[in-house]
Amino acid sequence: MPRCINPYTGFDSKKLFGEEANKDLLIDFLNAVLPAENNVADLTFRNSELNPLDSLTVR
Repeated sequence: MPRCINPYTGFDSKKLFGEEANKDLLIDFLNAVLPAENNVADLTFRNSELNPLDSLTVR
């Protein structure tokens, strides 16, 4: 049985829209839902995961 992607779940939506390989799909989606004057031409993906060690202060 083939596995289907459900864009309403967090994991599947991250897989569908949150990877560099699917950048063109995200740009097309954003341009479809945003007003025409806010056309998206390019995106930059950044790491959004927080590292708990980054917030530690060593004294």
